[in-house]
Amino acid sequence: RGGSIPDALKADAAAELLGLGATMLVRPTHQAPVILADGSLATMRWGFRREMKGKVPGKTVTRTIVNSREDKLTGHLWRESFERRRCLIPAASFFEWVVRGTRNVPLRFHHPDHTWLWIAGIWEDHPQLGACYSMITTVPSGDVAPVHDRMPAVLDHPRIGPFLGGDLVSLGPSPVPLVFEEAANFLKPADRSPPAPPPSQGELF
Repeated sequence: RGGSIPDALKADAAAELLGLGATMLVRPTHQAPVILADGSLATMRWGFRREMKGKVPGKTVTRTIVNSREDKLTGHLWRESFERRRCLIPAASFFEWVVRGTRNVPLRFHHPDHTWLWIAGIWEDHPQLGACYSMITTVPSGDVAPVHDRMPAVLDHPRIGPFLGGDLVSLGPSPVPLVFEEAANFLKPADRSPPAPPPSQGELF
């Protein structure tokens, strides 16, 4: 990825991030690098694990919660992490899915100059899984609205420091310009039919 590195990153974190080489596909439960509030880099698992009510009365199910909506960050599920444990998720791009005819089609969103995208996130420690992060989603910018009613909270450089420092509480819509193009369905191997169902909004990037 090209482009400048935000001032909020420590020099060794920036060097480690730039040294990663080729980008990788990151899906829920995968490990990926994130930037902590102090500017250091850490590797965390994508998705909070939560016990939630199931369909059977008195029964619970364990779910991986990938995204946290900006309009719900003051709720009990996210409030403590948003107030005390913010992070920055570096990404080359993110995917949104549309249905075209009988096909599920991923659209790849990225910066017009193919520079880094810096996405707002929160994190927590899980007793068994270790550090886990969640990506904040917000109302869409004009570039994303024709495709989806939500988008990852992509931050421009002036807002990165205030976000990590806890001062920025309003995130969207993002002012960062984005373009998109149709991508191959990476969830559908050539020898498998029908295609795999698409993930939820913002699940891959």
